[in-house]
Amino acid sequence: MEQFGVVAVDHLVFERHLDAPPERVWRALTDPDELAGWLAPAEIDLRVGGRVVLKFEEREHRGTITELREPEVLAYTWDEARTNSLVRFKLEPETGGTRLTLRHTFELEADLSGYGGGWHQHLELLAGHVTGAPVDWDRDRFRELKAEYAARASDAAGSRQES
Repeated sequence: MEQFGVVAVDHLVFERHLDAPPERVWRALTDPDELAGWLAPAEIDLRVGGRVVLKFEEREHRGTITELREPEVLAYTWDEARTNSLVRFKLEPETGGTRLTLRHTFELEADLSGYGGGWHQHLELLAGHVTGAPVDWDRDRFRELKAEYAARASDAAGSRQES
């Protein structure tokens, strides 16, 4: 499994093995108290059409649930009216835990390096959270990851222009 997410011009994809069963990971994705432990304090109305509000330090991100199949798939719009994007989590049981696939798709131009670095580090926090070994957000780590994803986004943009 690739350590870094896949960066394309209009989306990011991350695959991770998490050492916890799908039901445990599902709770971490859908329970407001659990979300606060690895992503952000949250409000979530867990139904298709329900609202999602993630309260990061800098600002709130709001969305609407578009797909819900417990405990397999959760998708919601992200930051409506700013990026017009969609976040989709897919969980699959696998030996020793869960395979999580996260796909963030953008309709408008987006800061792929910021989203890439952010999701990468938040998934590290999620891995610790679901196993009872919490990890704190690290701004230096985020800056390192953002630089890596900036290079990957540049490569993706260059590949698209060559096509």
